[in-house]
Amino acid sequence: MPIIKKKNNPLCGVYSENEFRALLEHERKRADRTGDKFSIALFDIPDSDEDINNACFLPDLITDVVRSTDEVGWLDKDHIGVLLVDTPREGAQEVVKKFFQEMASEQYLCKYHIFTYPSLYFLDTERPALRAPDPQIPQQLNLFEEELCVDTEGPHDEFPAKGSFCRKEGKGAFTGNDLRLESHLGIEIPVWKRVFDIIFATTALIVLFPFLILTAILIQMVSHGPVFFIQERIGYLGKPFNLLKFRTMKVNADTSSHEDYVRDLVRSETVMKKLSDDSQLIPFGKFLRSSGIDELPQLFHVLSGTMSLVGPRPCLPVEFQEYLHWHKRRFYTLPGITGLWQVEGKNRVTFKEMIRKDIDYEQKRSLKMDLYIAWRTLPAVLKLMSDG
Repeated sequence: MPIIKKKNNPLCGVYSENEFRALLEHERKRADRTGDKFSIALFDIPDSDEDINNACFLPDLITDVVRSTDEVGWLDKDHIGVLLVDTPREGAQEVVKKFFQEMASEQYLCKYHIFTYPSLYFLDTERPALRAPDPQIPQQLNLFEEELCVDTEGPHDEFPAKGSFCRKEGKGAFTGNDLRLESHLGIEIPVWKRVFDIIFATTALIVLFPFLILTAILIQMVSHGPVFFIQERIGYLGKPFNLLKFRTMKVNADTSSHEDYVRDLVRSETVMKKLSDDSQLIPFGKFLRSSGIDELPQLFHVLSGTMSLVGPRPCLPVEFQEYLHWHKRRFYTLPGITGLWQVEGKNRVTFKEMIRKDIDYEQKRSLKMDLYIAWRTLPAVLKLMSDG
């Protein structure tokens, strides 16, 4: 009996693709509220004729092994998954280990992959840049922690070691980037947004290039030191990156007071206004800041895909350390040069109100909304300059 028919007419307890994705979305939203972990164990469905018949009983075996609180369903035509509620990575590995012990009697083994949500970036309170890399986690770390599999041509007398990543090539092989769960959890960057960013950033850089050169010359004339200021920020999915700005402060200016101010804003209900210390600014520095000109080099980030034109502003690591779990929902979209918070009361809202606006944008983002925010940005900047 072909496995495709099992997917069209699922067994009791095995959800269809749409139903299973809805379950994943529901569980992600619950985890966002509570901070609890959950895992997903995926099993590959073979596409060769000789293996398909052997794999027909796979859904039955999985439903027999999993706990009553777990859910089994089809992620897509090539993967059947188990949603392991309230289960960290170690617990998911135990479930998979039990499954393969049952499978050994059937003389059939398949590749598997374990993903855990939220990722370490969302749970670790240590400054990301200072955290030592975990050798068990692949370099292409995204929202999930680990991708494991069994090489179907290797020995199966014992469970594979933690962190043993599949390197098998060939038809149907899993190579790490072939499967992206973000799209099933509703947090993948839409294609339209990337296209819009590339078109806008390319056009803006061509038009503004002479102005950028003149700004760089001005900074060199009025202050000794580099033209650009590079600062670590937290971006998409909690990953740190180096933000590029025109330098508006004196070289080696003390930033500790600003970091303390940011921490206080996060912990309080104070209206968010920039801390201004004119003694630390270079000539014309205040104007470059209030006009937003110092942010223009970030168009290169937009072009590279690290940022977007529209999105939440990338925060400092010291600010990230203060975030509650629900605050981190703002990292489900690319950070932006401008955003909903900036055009709807930048200096009149508290930190929590800013976070809610960022999350509201992430949940409702559309081309129409991006165009609206881009259109409102210049009037918002002019009003900010007039308010001093």
